[in-house]
Amino acid sequence: MLKSILISLAILFCTTIIESSIFTNISFFIVVPDFLLILSIYFSLLNGKLFGEITGFGSGLFLDFITGTPFGLNCLLRTIIGYIFGIFSRTVIISGVIMPVLSVGIGTILKRLLLVIISIVFPSINLNVYGFISKEFLFEFCANIVFAIIVFKIMGFFKKTLSLYDTKDMINNVQN
Repeated sequence: MLKSILISLAILFCTTIIESSIFTNISFFIVVPDFLLILSIYFSLLNGKLFGEITGFGSGLFLDFITGTPFGLNCLLRTIIGYIFGIFSRTVIISGVIMPVLSVGIGTILKRLLLVIISIVFPSINLNVYGFISKEFLFEFCANIVFAIIVFKIMGFFKKTLSLYDTKDMINNVQN
């Protein structure tokens, strides 16, 4: 388990660096696609609640160190999202196209909803939160869905290294 967690956190750290240094400088992107959210959802669906919490917290911690958001905000958001998607780890098969699109779409909406709730509860925190019906949210939603298919396929090559469970056990558990 420790090996899978360390490899996952290393992947998340490298993704944080790439996302914050390369993708923020591409002028095509209105909003940077949230690769850390996509990977956290993948790890949660692959390994369960505890793994989702750890990778969600880790990705949030990396993001909090690099961005100018209030410290702990991303840790809280991504830990909650990791836990929620980890609940479905033993019932959802993440191969294919539909489940990555559906799960990352729901995750993106959940992230935005949690941000809106936090900005309402704590109005003194200046969180540049854009609404659900805005071009920024729609671009982020569409970009996350498109990149979810690609990221889930690429991470599928490393499933045996990252998974805590045997693939045969996962299939048998879903069928029962």
